[in-house]
Amino acid sequence: MNIVGYSDLLTVRPGQTIRFMVSSQAASYEAALVRLRHTDRNPAGPGFKTEPLESTFAGEYPGHEQAIQTGSYVEVPHNDTLTLSDGFTLEAWIYPTTPDSGIQGLITRFSRTQGYGLMIDEDGSLALWLGNGTEIEKIRVGVPLLARHWYFVTASYDARHREATVQYKLLSQWPIQDKEMTVRAKVKSPMRCSGPAPLLMASSAHDLDTPQTPGSYFNGKIDNPRIYAGVFPPPENPESSTLVASWDFSRDIATSLVHDAGPSAFHGRTVNLPTRAVTGHNWTGEVSDFKVAPAQYGAIHFHDDDLEDAGWDVAFEWSVPARWESGFYAVHLSTCEGEDYVPFIVTTESARAPIAFLAPTLSYLVYANQRFIDPIRASLELQESEESAPQDSYMREQGLLSCYDLHSDGSGVCYSSRLRPILNFRPGYVMPSRSLAASWPRHLNADLHLLDWLDAKGFDYDVISDDDLHREGAALLASYRVVLTGSHPEYWTGSMLNALESYQAHGGRLMYLGGNGFYWITTFDPERPHVAEVRRWRGTRVWEAAPGEWHHSSTGEMGGLWRYRNRAAQKMVGVGFTSQGGGRNRPYRRLDDSFDARAGFIFEGIGRDEPIGDFPALVLGHGAAGFEIDRVDRALGTPAHTLVLATADGFTDLYQVAIEDQLVSTPNTGGSRNSLVRSDMIYYEGPGGGAVFSVGSISWCSCLSYNRGQNNVSRITENVLRRFTSDKSISQ
Repeated sequence: MNIVGYSDLLTVRPGQTIRFMVSSQAASYEAALVRLRHTDRNPAGPGFKTEPLESTFAGEYPGHEQAIQTGSYVEVPHNDTLTLSDGFTLEAWIYPTTPDSGIQGLITRFSRTQGYGLMIDEDGSLALWLGNGTEIEKIRVGVPLLARHWYFVTASYDARHREATVQYKLLSQWPIQDKEMTVRAKVKSPMRCSGPAPLLMASSAHDLDTPQTPGSYFNGKIDNPRIYAGVFPPPENPESSTLVASWDFSRDIATSLVHDAGPSAFHGRTVNLPTRAVTGHNWTGEVSDFKVAPAQYGAIHFHDDDLEDAGWDVAFEWSVPARWESGFYAVHLSTCEGEDYVPFIVTTESARAPIAFLAPTLSYLVYANQRFIDPIRASLELQESEESAPQDSYMREQGLLSCYDLHSDGSGVCYSSRLRPILNFRPGYVMPSRSLAASWPRHLNADLHLLDWLDAKGFDYDVISDDDLHREGAALLASYRVVLTGSHPEYWTGSMLNALESYQAHGGRLMYLGGNGFYWITTFDPERPHVAEVRRWRGTRVWEAAPGEWHHSSTGEMGGLWRYRNRAAQKMVGVGFTSQGGGRNRPYRRLDDSFDARAGFIFEGIGRDEPIGDFPALVLGHGAAGFEIDRVDRALGTPAHTLVLATADGFTDLYQVAIEDQLVSTPNTGGSRNSLVRSDMIYYEGPGGGAVFSVGSISWCSCLSYNRGQNNVSRITENVLRRFTSDKSISQ
């Protein structure tokens, strides 16, 4: 992309300041503020609609290109004690995941060609590198390390005798060759290690101009790295070797701090979000919670494609004026050769309207930069076409990943940060060719289907967000008559669920207008609120957390599905996820409950035998039910007095029953045979005049604009919304 940007916030309020970072290949660019009204470019719909607005930042800016540096590591600030020119021993437990992927630093302190480092060399074997100021001498074991095995590795340098030793011991109960190797060698020239260089773990600065810019990132786990002054264990005099540092990664897991339990407290910090709360070399398999046995979680998993903060310079900022209208906005960046939009949401200081649209910003963040690097695409043989959107190309080139992708070593991505370009959070963006919904909109662009319809129908509404709901809880919702969800509110924190449950318990009215909602346990990092975390297991998933690694490092709570923490979506909204697929959507057919007097207001103007949503749609082309769908399940908590108004079935076998609903492998799990593959529309009343209406389909809102809003999906939605916002009792 010729120009690309990001903001430090996804959600901002009047009086707050939002900052924008821009990388431009052009010498200059223009920046302007627009409001996003409808950003699906499909000519079958309302079209691409943005509203230009005046702003204090609008104008021309000098452009310069800014790089993205991926790769996680630990940095310990410079200290002269760590020069260790008279000799040292480095040791650690390591679990390499891609030992054959080139040079990787383990414990290093280099300033170009001065210094030392315990490394994985280019041949995949363990090595000690010693720099004399002119060149780096390498002492290799020469036997490649095995991937995904624990090793105890040591390297020592004896300056007085100019000798070096490198050794590994393989921790394995199985009959594997070369379980222990030792190499000793004479050193040609004395090591030199002067200058203010930090000590690094999981990376090295040996080939760079400044030690503050490391490279040679390690893929895998490191556990309890230690440094001794002198050879350890000492061959002769026990006093000749002393402990310098011993880092305990099992401490301060929820933070970026790396604690040194040694005598000098050489504490460090993690950079670029390596994965914490992971099993160490001594994990017995008897516990799965790091809080129960922290000593068994003394490892950090590093990746060469981790990223927390792109770290770009601030180009400009904007303080949102008082009483600014809530909604979706964007900074439009443009050059002679290209453009980009950087969307953000302005939410309200206090309730102004009876309706609140809850923007699923946490789902936006977890999906941020989804590249579809996962086994599902391969199993469905979904291939990428030769042509791809500029955003998709940029994501690949820059190594940007989502929590739906795999790291380069095959492990799942469990963290997502907003402090980087988010290229699928863009007006006009559609799903790439290798997806189930190729060429159709999702998330931001799908949610604007609903907001544009609200505008067209003249409804007055506020936009609030997951960010706000997580921070403020039930107080944020209390003044609203009705809350509307987006098309895919999949990711929820515990505080968000608590807030919505409180709202419903006190007479709140909820319209769940999407599918696969309230599904994955998600957390915001309390120390780094720009970071979200997901640990996937036992659900319909693109990767699975390793055994023993199901708990979130940020809060300590167990991850996975809310269903397995007694909070199935059916208890809150009557329906829960049952299947996903592609191809043509299905219409709903009315069931007996739709003729109950309680549901009379919902079907005003709808024919008795009229299929619902059997017409063109802006997601998957036709039909109101599809893509990701939900069903009623009394056993999972659908309230007993729920009216099941309509159902959509007859899906193809691209739709399979969700994994969590399968106890054994059977041949009858596809939509053509299994009754669980369906989308249910429901309604029920709640306490204090509250009520819930759910459609159980991501594609529902994509039908609202058909025939300029004159269709039965639009009519049902309007019927419910007008009753929910009225002063009338729901039961009248």
